[in-house]
Amino acid sequence: MDSERRALLRRVALAGAVGLAGCAGDGDDTGGTETEAGATTETTTAGAGAGTETGTQTPTRTETDAPTETPTETETETETDTLTQTETQTQTESSSDPQSSVTVSVGANGRTRFDPESFVLERRGTVTWEWASGGHNIVVAAQPDGADWSGTPGGSSTTYDGGYSYEESFDVAGEYEYYCQPHRSFGMTGSFTVE
Repeated sequence: MDSERRALLRRVALAGAVGLAGCAGDGDDTGGTETEAGATTETTTAGAGAGTETGTQTPTRTETDAPTETPTETETETETDTLTQTETQTQTESSSDPQSSVTVSVGANGRTRFDPESFVLERRGTVTWEWASGGHNIVVAAQPDGADWSGTPGGSSTTYDGGYSYEESFDVAGEYEYYCQPHRSFGMTGSFTVE
């Protein structure tokens, strides 16, 4: 009985020593096979005397070597802005000649702007302001002596919604300046010259 007990203790001690040697290794993978998923499979064989024990240990190793992507911001010019700039440039370039009538878009494309912002009008010419968005008005900032333009009806406290239209004819030559009261601080101003 004593000899069986000693044989059993030797097998247990030998199996434990082999198991610890696998765990306490210096990090190389000798004695094991690395699989594609990054797990190591080790096979240990221990035995002296009565039998052979075979065990498989599969420690799980998690490694993340994948590069981390950082999103970058890029500036792009929208098609709407490009079209608006092109239209404005065309109107400004062709507005140096006096025109008999001019249509001004008020708040086009949701922007706080008059389009065109400036132009030249013939004497007795007509300007039509058409509201593309709501909450705007026209307040006179400056006009030549003898002119009696008062801007949109209701004064600076009255605004109008999209679809509203306001028309005025101008007989007195000179410089005219105007603005939208609610959006003046955003640069919503306009001017024209009557020749």
